Amino acid sequence: MAGTGLLAASIAVLLGTVAIVLWRVRNPAWVRDARLAQNASPVSSLLMLAFGAVVTTLVLVLGVFWVTTGHGVVGWAMVGLAATGLSHVWVGVWIRRQPLPQPRATRTRRDP
Repeated sequence: MAGTGLLAASIAVLLGTVAIVLWRVRNPAWVRDARLAQNASPVSSLLMLAFGAVVTTLVLVLGVFWVTTGHGVVGWAMVGLAATGLSHVWVGVWIRRQPLPQPRATRTRRDP
């Protein structure tokens, strides 16, 4: 019974995450702000992206292990959580590939 609840929660988190991600990436201001935030600290944002990819891979491997050893519900819940992590990593990579916004040209007043 607890495994079924875990699986249902995993699916709910996955669907909620994907819905929020799709809603956010359609907003150009949010994408611009996220890109500027990644550019402000490029090393730490890249390390966090790599860390997220490693954790996602480990959760996926653990989920596949649980499925193959006969604990299907828990294993599929872990696979669902890995898919959620994959959506986070995908958005991070997608934002990183977006061009940096160009600064606006400022007009200066010329003295006659």
